[in-house]
Amino acid sequence: MEHSRRWGLTRVAALLLAVALLSPISPLLLVSLPLAVLLLAFRPGRLLPVLVAGLLVWLIFQPAGEQSGLWYAERAWALITAGAFILITLRWPRLRLALRSIGAVASGIAVLALFGLVRPGALGRIDWWVASELRWTSRVVASWLAGSRSDSLIGSVSAAVAEMVELQIVLYPSLLALATIAALCVAWYVTARLAGTEGAVGPLRDFGFSDHFIWILIGGLLLFLLPIGELASRIGQNALAFMGGLYIVRGAAVLAWMIPAVAVSSWAGVLWALLALLFYPIALGLALVLGVSDTWLHLRSRFGGSEGTRGST
Repeated sequence: MEHSRRWGLTRVAALLLAVALLSPISPLLLVSLPLAVLLLAFRPGRLLPVLVAGLLVWLIFQPAGEQSGLWYAERAWALITAGAFILITLRWPRLRLALRSIGAVASGIAVLALFGLVRPGALGRIDWWVASELRWTSRVVASWLAGSRSDSLIGSVSAAVAEMVELQIVLYPSLLALATIAALCVAWYVTARLAGTEGAVGPLRDFGFSDHFIWILIGGLLLFLLPIGELASRIGQNALAFMGGLYIVRGAAVLAWMIPAVAVSSWAGVLWALLALLFYPIALGLALVLGVSDTWLHLRSRFGGSEGTRGST
């Protein structure tokens, strides 16, 4: 029991790290607001979860100066995806966690698209708000670097930060979608733990999703390559980034399934993990290739009888 709980906390820590690294909006908001909504939906008869949820809602919506349009957009996104997650969970309670989270994000995107049709120009304003916020963060970092003593590195680091911010401005929808999936998994884990349920977040080696998702990757590649407009190209880029992230995790799941077969001890597994961190560009590329290839090869189900490629953690 203790071993299982420890591994569960490790998975949640990895998910929280993913939220912090990927989210273009407040990672704390992206986790805490869905958590509050899930606690109110699934633990309504318990005093402590309701009190925690109430405190989170009060803190999240506590006004701090003048609220910008982005302030409302961030909270609307978190509420929409959390609500969609609840509806999907109630309708398909046996559906695996990652698929429920992906479905919630897809529902959120559909609501935003509908909102954009009803209110032309609204999505453009959200895009401008996010870009302004990210560029402001870049300027803050640049000013902090200018005040440091590492003068020889200031120019190169500032340029690298500016390039990363411009890339994030283009890809923030896909990054937000990936971060939201991780945040919903964390919120569900906490909700399940308060209910005394173990194994709310399954092991990485069982992660998987429908093979038909490959068509999203192919469609994104076509939109990016074909000369049919800037908007189509950006949609394609975000589809590629989103599915690339999912396929990297799927490839990592295949590697997590394979490593115990080649590691003679637990220390050997730790060594493999350290090597992956040291040579992360190679590890990410290998995970992406394995993840995409697993669509046709189904390595885990073929050799180990795993259901990972048919569902998700």
